[in-house]
Amino acid sequence: ELEMRARTAYRAKRLDEAYALLTQLHELEPENGQWLERRAQCLVDLKRFRDAINDFDAAVDLYEPEYKSLGLLSNRALAYEGLSDWNGALRDYDEVVRLSNAVDRAPPYVLNSRGNVLCSLGRYEEALESYRLATETFQKSRNLSGAIYARSNAALMLAELGREDEAIAEFEAVARRAAGSIDARAALAAMRWSRGEVEEAETTWNWACEKINSGVLTEGGPALDGCALYRDEDWLRRIRRWPPSMVDKQMRFVRLR
Repeated sequence: ELEMRARTAYRAKRLDEAYALLTQLHELEPENGQWLERRAQCLVDLKRFRDAINDFDAAVDLYEPEYKSLGLLSNRALAYEGLSDWNGALRDYDEVVRLSNAVDRAPPYVLNSRGNVLCSLGRYEEALESYRLATETFQKSRNLSGAIYARSNAALMLAELGREDEAIAEFEAVARRAAGSIDARAALAAMRWSRGEVEEAETTWNWACEKINSGVLTEGGPALDGCALYRDEDWLRRIRRWPPSMVDKQMRFVRLR
């Protein structure tokens, strides 16, 4: 009964309640690592990243040495990311990729997240490869939105590496395939502005912000301005995680236009 209540609370996003119930389960069965692993996931969602890592580590100590939980590794990597511990996150993502490749291919979300970490470490060539693998894997599973996101990330790496013509071609391909992609068009606008293509930059930006951005993401939901995020330097760097040169191009575009 406690387990069902914990699961129900977690699914309903009642995270504090789920955490308390999982704590009770851990106290009843202190040698069962799954309760610590599940509690750690609650802590990740609560953004208590250091506590989450402690619980993940304690769960690993309770599991048999030969048992490897891909979910634990992936989620602990997220906790490391929350602490901006990119090397810690990369260790866990690399391990997921290694273990997954032994039986099939790594989950595309892991490959994309691994690319994000490599980008944060300034390892742009490796990030590009990880994003391209993520794109290919998303496509094979017919996940169009995931493939578009990963391909856009790969294009950002091309731009950061100075391969601007290739990056623009990729962003244009993403924009054609995903008519609603503000991200690709914002990047295109920034790149075109930086090349002195002022009219093309303005046209691309206005298309994204006037024709695509309806301002409402869900029916009956609040009105939001998706384009506003692309004027927010902190969001671009820390949340969307564009690479440095692209953030600089975007900020020059939105401030000088």
